Amino acid sequence: MLRITESTKNGQAWLELEGRLVGPWVEVCRGVCARASALGPGPALDVREVRFADAAGVRFLREMDAAGRIAATSSFLLELLRSEDRT
Repeated sequence: MLRITESTKNGQAWLELEGRLVGPWVEVCRGVCARASALGPGPALDVREVRFADAAGVRFLREMDAAGRIAATSSFLLELLRSEDRT
């Protein structure tokens, strides 16, 4: 299960992800990000509470990191983003 909380802080759209970033939830996140991007600058992501990410989730996080969208993360996810892709 993944909880996605949308908010706006100082005119910036934010998405807070909490839980497991796996399977169909990755596509839900992509859709929410695309919708937020259509309304203005893309959203900043707070992924501090993501506790697990499968291969698709890691790819999504790497894409968002490369685009400069990840604004808050944890040491767990930093390691995932830095680790070699094993898929």
